[in-house]
Amino acid sequence: MTLRLMKILAILTSIGAYIVVLMGAIVTKTGAGQGCGTSWPICKGQLIPAYMSVDSVLEYSHRISSGIDGFLILFLTVWSWWVFRHNGRVKLLGFMSLFFVVVQGALGAVTVMYEGTFAEEWILSLHFGFALISFASVILLTIYLFQMKAGKAVEQREERKPGLVSKSMQYVVWGITAYCYIVVYTGALVRHSSSTMGCGTQWPGCSTLVPDLASHPGVQMFHRYAATLIGVLIVGLLIWVLRSYRERRDLVRGAWLALIMVILQGAAGMLTVVTGGQLVVELLHTTLIAILFAVLSFLCMQVGWPWKTQQPVEQVQMASSRG
Repeated sequence: MTLRLMKILAILTSIGAYIVVLMGAIVTKTGAGQGCGTSWPICKGQLIPAYMSVDSVLEYSHRISSGIDGFLILFLTVWSWWVFRHNGRVKLLGFMSLFFVVVQGALGAVTVMYEGTFAEEWILSLHFGFALISFASVILLTIYLFQMKAGKAVEQREERKPGLVSKSMQYVVWGITAYCYIVVYTGALVRHSSSTMGCGTQWPGCSTLVPDLASHPGVQMFHRYAATLIGVLIVGLLIWVLRSYRERRDLVRGAWLALIMVILQGAAGMLTVVTGGQLVVELLHTTLIAILFAVLSFLCMQVGWPWKTQQPVEQVQMASSRG
């Protein structure tokens, strides 16, 4: 019963984490970041302002949703730590969920209270990136809780035959995930530097083909090149998984899902440009990158730590051939 209730809480927390990411994208797209002035966490110096514009409603809703999800993450983290106090993975995922939701909240407060004092574009980009890490960590914790039974991890057969992957595969998966996180920042920079329409409605062409962070078209092209490369890397990953780890159904499904997400992400990026940056399309773009990063993070969890000692690959291959 305890584990079942914890799973329900984890699902609700995951939904809350997604809403926080989505609300942040809405606030940025609509320019409602200063809807509550420079007061934080209250709005316009009041708990319930006498008058609230649309920008005020959006910004205050973002703060409220962040606060609620923060408390849910805190409760889930403490509860899971208590129940699975000897499980290092539960502790790590819980810590990352809580730590990064606090950090992204703090960055949001700094942006509001000290507008113009800091490099706002970069801080807002970090704000989104940290929210994404918290979201992915909550999702992974939720998935892992569903892999638990009677307080112990379920031993999935697809992870036991042959059970291990090569060091090279581990480093590749972690490297692609890290690079995807960097691409997220290039996309956030496009948004926060108002470079969404840097190339007008041209796609894939632009007034310049040279990536340049000093101009709107250059920022847009920088992001396009970075996003194209992540697609190529994921295609390569899928081919490798299908050739060498077809028996690992978790890796096969994860790699296929990553490819589907990166294709949809590219299509959403194209629609964002050709539709002139419509809000609904940009929210779809944000949703897809959040799912893609969560999928890649899941693959990292499944392949394990690259720096952790494991059974030699030769023994794994021998065991596979005997099976």
